[in-house]
Amino acid sequence: MRLFVACVGRDLIARLSGACGLIAACAAGLILAAMSTQAAAQSLSDGTIDPATQRLLLEADELVYDFDAETVTAIGNVQLYYGAYVVDAERVTYDQKSRRLIASGGVRMLEPSGHVITAERLDITDDFGEGFLESLNIITPEQARFTAEEAERRDDNVTVFRRGTYTACRTCLKHPERPPLWQIRAARIIHNREERTVYYRHARLEFLGIPIAYAPAFFHPDPSVRRKTGFLLPSVVNGDAIGSGVTVPFFWNLAPNYDVTLSPTFLTRQGVLGQAQWRHRLMNGAYSIRLAGIFQRDKDAFIEDGEPLSGNRDFRGSLRTTGNFALSDNWGFGWDIHAVTDRTFNRDYGISGAGSSDLASTVYLAGSSQTNNFELRGYGFQVQRENTVEGLPDDGDPTTVDEFVHNDQEEQPLVHPVLDHNYLVGRPILGGELRVDTNFTSLTRDQSDLRNPPAPFAAFYAGVAGTFTRTTSRVSWRRRFIAPGGQLITPFSYLQADSNWVASDDRAAGLSDSRVLVRAMPAVGVEYEWPFLATLGSTVHTFGPKAQIIVRPDEAHPGDLPNEDSQSLVLDDTTLFRWDKFSGYDRQEGGVRANLGFVYQGLLPNGASVDAMFGQSFQLAGENSFALQDHAQTGVGSGLENDESDFVGRVTVNTGLGVAATARARFDSGDLDVNSAEISAIGAYGASTASIGYAYYRTSQSAGIFEQRQQMNTAASIEFVDNWSVLGSLVYDIERNSAVSRSLGLAYGGDCFDFSAVYSETTEPYSDLVSERQIFFRFNLRTLTGSTFRSQLQPDSE
Repeated sequence: MRLFVACVGRDLIARLSGACGLIAACAAGLILAAMSTQAAAQSLSDGTIDPATQRLLLEADELVYDFDAETVTAIGNVQLYYGAYVVDAERVTYDQKSRRLIASGGVRMLEPSGHVITAERLDITDDFGEGFLESLNIITPEQARFTAEEAERRDDNVTVFRRGTYTACRTCLKHPERPPLWQIRAARIIHNREERTVYYRHARLEFLGIPIAYAPAFFHPDPSVRRKTGFLLPSVVNGDAIGSGVTVPFFWNLAPNYDVTLSPTFLTRQGVLGQAQWRHRLMNGAYSIRLAGIFQRDKDAFIEDGEPLSGNRDFRGSLRTTGNFALSDNWGFGWDIHAVTDRTFNRDYGISGAGSSDLASTVYLAGSSQTNNFELRGYGFQVQRENTVEGLPDDGDPTTVDEFVHNDQEEQPLVHPVLDHNYLVGRPILGGELRVDTNFTSLTRDQSDLRNPPAPFAAFYAGVAGTFTRTTSRVSWRRRFIAPGGQLITPFSYLQADSNWVASDDRAAGLSDSRVLVRAMPAVGVEYEWPFLATLGSTVHTFGPKAQIIVRPDEAHPGDLPNEDSQSLVLDDTTLFRWDKFSGYDRQEGGVRANLGFVYQGLLPNGASVDAMFGQSFQLAGENSFALQDHAQTGVGSGLENDESDFVGRVTVNTGLGVAATARARFDSGDLDVNSAEISAIGAYGASTASIGYAYYRTSQSAGIFEQRQQMNTAASIEFVDNWSVLGSLVYDIERNSAVSRSLGLAYGGDCFDFSAVYSETTEPYSDLVSERQIFFRFNLRTLTGSTFRSQLQPDSE
């Protein structure tokens, strides 16, 4: 016999599978209707539930009504629905006199908040506001868990657990009897949902059931809280120059949309480092301000080999502010601005941004649409490193060559500003794609960045003192035709014109002190491809020639204009078919050039693939722009300075089994000697990953390589047991037979606990810091807390 009773306000609908139970069902329904009305009236006093819509549903195998005791008992597979509450049990009894529900036998209750409660016994008032539970387990919507031998619920707000536990770890499915990875066990746990706080009395933290820490009392936000005023877990730092210290952060939640974090660090050698961060979110964006500063007690800690470093000063500090705001659906503006008292403050004290060799401050305005992209930015750069060592002697002596050190702040440009606008015409023009690219750049540098590499390389300027302004526009068009036999023919053309105002403060660089120069570069060309398709069994092969020819006049004013954005020049498979192989707008490739290559792609049935390309570039007529020297010596040693360029090639193999490798190289056009080579491979298996790479570069002035380089690098994260991984990396200088950097660590990543401990080192000849040996430790208990430990280790004594 299966009974269903529904009550809405004072109305009753009863359904019974057998007529013999009709009278009992009606009587039970009247009692349940009274219970529903009473509970709804109580809820109405809180203004949360309307009695007219309050609904109670009961379903069970059997209903028993005791007229003398005024109780109704539902027996067998009981399901009770009251508003947003759902109760499942083997037996539910309602006592009309005390207005209490007593459920037993596999009790499970789903609350409106999303909490799921399981218990052996539940004794609760008919408004579900107060009650007692035995042998309970609560799962929160955030998948945190409370357990207790017994608990009391008060005012539908506070739950008191006696002899309880709390954890954010899931129960092991294979071994549910095992304790969670971590849990807090306490004599009493009080969960106040209104305050959204969990309080503990006589608590201990257990890992794998083993107690490791004890506290007579403490509290933390409940799992639903993302922001709450209070102290955060301290972190520990250590360094030879700064001493040992502890950071005690305090988070002040001033409002839902703004807060302050104060983070004083108490250091044994240098005193108190103060840090503060303000964050504010507005309707259309957010901004933040971070301040840090210290009056050093022992500035002489920043002296090396008798010479003061940049940190040898009384007060050191930094400021960083960021912001991003939307002006409309398509427009936004923002900033990222740094200010630092000296070069290495951020790195010495572990301030945010310490990983960058230079700090780049910028203010921007940006907009985009389906056919337009606009960006206006200003830049300022601040050196954040000690003197860099270049061109070390063969014996590896890291002595600084003063005349080759160019890290002074005056050498850094102030860009005011750079503007980029890209417009793609939304409809075909002559059947093809037409786009317009515009760039405006203006910058000032106080001091020339003159580099003096070792012989036989010539001195060059990485930057020239003065003010330089350039406006460039490029209009380009291309259209692809498919000819008979699958031939692909793509004619294209472009016109690039610019106006340059040159005001050099360094006549030795060969630039004008006040002059306006105008250039124009028209070009027409065609690209040709004829791919062939062949199948051998279940493999598919695509191969064929690729050719390109570009006709244009010679480059104008190659040595008369500054070169700021075109100094990086790389000839490889990715640049062979570029219309202009210079990386920026300051240089324009001229002359008639042909680029030839052969491409291949193979696809195997198991998902494996092979992709390859080999080619060469030829200067057919006119002056070779890569043989024309500018103040930066761009093009020298690039492989493009001769009429016949070096050969370039690439092969990529993907096994389809989680392992892929790429090899690319540049071969001398005369004797096929390898001028540069790069090999890289990466593999993954389950949660384990590994990579290895090799690089070889002959000397090349255009690439800034003045000594032959050979380097290997490898990194791996190997999971040796569930969730546990060993980490490691190595960068090795083959030419000097020396490690550049290395690291080794251990990590754990689970559903409720993250841990990592890493030792890293950058050896002295490759580092500009007093020490680059570091131990970093981090752990995080989900929903509870996390902390870090960082220690700078003293360099080995000689």
